[in-house]
Amino acid sequence: MPDIGGLWTAFVNNPIVQLGVRFSALYIVALYLAMVFWTVRDAQQRTENAIMPYLAGLLVVVLNVLGLFIYLIVRPGDTLAEAYERQLAEESLLAEAEQRVVCPTCRERVQEDYVLCPTCRTKLKRVCPSCGKLVRPEWNICPYCAKDFDERDWTVHPGGKAAAAGSRDARDATEQLPT
Repeated sequence: MPDIGGLWTAFVNNPIVQLGVRFSALYIVALYLAMVFWTVRDAQQRTENAIMPYLAGLLVVVLNVLGLFIYLIVRPGDTLAEAYERQLAEESLLAEAEQRVVCPTCRERVQEDYVLCPTCRTKLKRVCPSCGKLVRPEWNICPYCAKDFDERDWTVHPGGKAAAAGSRDARDATEQLPT
């Protein structure tokens, strides 16, 4: 009958087996250190607190794989870069929403070139009697032709010089009627 103790001793003392055991032990130590390093680096990317990454690394040092699982459960869901990017996207959407043209009365979205709101019929733009371009009602001068407005100019809506000339001719004709 073979000696099991002798066979085991011969197997353990074999240089190839010893080399394999040493490489396995070195691999486990490297994996352990990599786990601690990854935990610290990941925590640094997810929090602005300077102490928390090292506490998370200490948790992994003390509890090993269980500490890593606990850290994975309690860590913040987003990195600081992802949170910053999301914040920029939200601010961009808000800025875009603020630039959208809405009716001042009913707050419905309208196109930039609408003269009237199709929902509530509020006058959004006016037609310059000189050049026929659309201008905002609060402007006192046309930015396209430099026409200075007075209240009489806003009574002419069809647009352009032809409409303005036609209305002047009609006004002159009514002024010349005998009373």
